[in-house]
This record gives sequence, structure tokens and C-alpha cells, in this order.
Amino acid sequence: MAGEGQMLRAAREEKEWSLMDTEEITKIRVRYIQALEEEEYGILPGATYVKGYLRTYAKQLGLDPVDIIELYSSSIMPEVAPVIVAPDMMVKSHSLWVRPVIIGSMALAAIVLAISIKNFYQPEGTNPGAPYTSPPLISAPNTETTAPSPSVPETPSQSSPPNVVASTQDGLTAQLVFTQACWIEIKIDGQAPFQGTFAAGTSKEVKGTDKIELVSIGNAGGLTVTLNGKAMPSLGKPGEVLRNVVLTKETLNQL
Repeated sequence: MAGEGQMLRAAREEKEWSLMDTEEITKIRVRYIQALEEEEYGILPGATYVKGYLRTYAKQLGLDPVDIIELYSSSIMPEVAPVIVAPDMMVKSHSLWVRPVIIGSMALAAIVLAISIKNFYQPEGTNPGAPYTSPPLISAPNTETTAPSPSVPETPSQSSPPNVVASTQDGLTAQLVFTQACWIEIKIDGQAPFQGTFAAGTSKEVKGTDKIELVSIGNAGGLTVTLNGKAMPSLGKPGEVLRNVVLTKETLNQL
């Protein structure tokens, strides 16, 4: 343990924050807060989430996120590459004269085979030196040629106008653009929600069939949403926390 978890717990206790208070302020679940303070990072989804949560938690507590991330990085032990031990076996080397002998035997066998084939197909009483005369070719009978029927020009297929294509599009596609650092939790078509922290200048595309629900937004002013190519109005102010923003086809029709 590098000690970053103890620093986070000490800073939280100094502010007299309970775990529930900390969850409300940082938008990080209690079980993840406990994992960060106890440095049990295997509970979190992965290293990217660990760094994101550490950075967010440190900022809320007034600590330097860079120091906390460096302590976390130093606690990760590099994986030791397995050592492969070659088996103690003796490899017999063949003498250098074996290969030429084998090649010579194969060449001699090929010559004998070629002579045998030639004698087998050579008819008796024929002069091997006489030139070969090919028999006359039989001409093909004349057939009445028919003129090809005129080709009918293909009628180009008419493409659907853009408005018809747009009206037949199925599902919902939400383009989330983060202009500021933002924590967000998303649920699609009633499935299990997923969450993450996104830095400024990043974006994420979310697709659903009937409903896309923004369960919780940690910084509403740092997020802009485009639904099926239509820009939505501003969701809120910087630092404002929003919950249960539901995007449906009815929402799309109102844009």
C-alpha cells in the first residue's frame, strides 16, 4: 500500500464527511469510496476508472490529484515475465554427407522413371527421329448466326429523398460531448446502468431502441447532447447535478 487511501480517508474525516455525504458530493458510490480508501482496487471496473475516481475524490477533498495518482501508480507491481527453461535434451546431428546422397538417389530414380515411361509409350516399328505430323483439323460446320436482340436500357432506380430516409430511421442515437469534466450514469432501454468520468474535450455515442435515460449528471453545464442529429437545449449550469433526464422518440419529435 502506497498510502493514498489513508490520505483520502484522513482528508474526509477532517472535513467530517460521512460516507453518504461523500457519495452525494463526489457522485461516487459508497462501496467505491471504501475501496479507494482501503486501496482495494480490484473492486473497481478497471485502472481507467480507478484513476478517474481518485482524481475526482482528491479534487473534492482539496488534495493534489497528481500526487494521489503518482502514489497509486507506484503501488502497482509490474508483472514478472515467466522464465522458460529449455529442456535438457541432446539433439543428434546428422552427418553432412547424408543430404547429398539422398538428393543423388532421388535424381537417379527420376531419370530411370522417365526412360521407362518413354519406352512404354514408344510404338514398335516407329522411327524416333521422324518428325511428327499433326492430323488435319476438322472444320466446324457453318451455323446460322442470329443478330443479338437490342438491349433494353436499365431504368435507374429512384433514390428516396432525404426526408424519407430520416423518417424511416429506427432507434435513438445520443451524441454526448463533454466541454468540461463530467461524471455521468446512463441506462439504456431499462438495462443495467453504467457510469464513468469524462474529461473535457471528449465525447461518447450512446444508442438505444426506445429510451436513453441519463440517470445522473455530475456537471450539467459541461455536457451538450445531440439526439439523432438534433441539438438539444442546455441541460443546466456548470456544477449543477441533474437526475433522470429521459430521452425518447417523443423527445426527438419536440426538437
